[in-house]
Amino acid sequence: MSLRIRPAAPVDVPALRALAVRAWRRAGVLPPAESEKAIAEFFNEYSLGAAVASGRMLVAERDGALVGLLESDRPSAGHAAIWRVCVAPEAQRAGVGRALVQRCLETLDAPEVRVEHDARDAVAAAFLERLGFAVSGVEAGTVTRARPR
Repeated sequence: MSLRIRPAAPVDVPALRALAVRAWRRAGVLPPAESEKAIAEFFNEYSLGAAVASGRMLVAERDGALVGLLESDRPSAGHAAIWRVCVAPEAQRAGVGRALVQRCLETLDAPEVRVEHDARDAVAAAFLERLGFAVSGVEAGTVTRARPR
């Protein structure tokens, strides 16, 4: 049951979408209609495929199955951003998200890494605090967190 973190490949896109949809629906942070709208916007095959093609997506594999994803980017010289972290429901609370974030932090060459989450998501807030991301702002229900690399 070893965990392997690797760059995502185009062949992974359908499995990444399925994983993200299951994780978002199970999380239950947003009302169902809002959750479905977010899934359609953020986890469609085009968006996931673009992230994979540009090398911005990492995946976590356990026993050959995808159990997590992380999308990052470098929007400016001063900071990098983690846009999405999703872990399959059956793999949550087993170190998958932490391993993805740690690998991302090792590879990003930026003095600061930022991440955003919905203010209603207490699980994301606690997870990111444990990883050293401190609140740097709150606007329109979105919490921005940052940590020096």
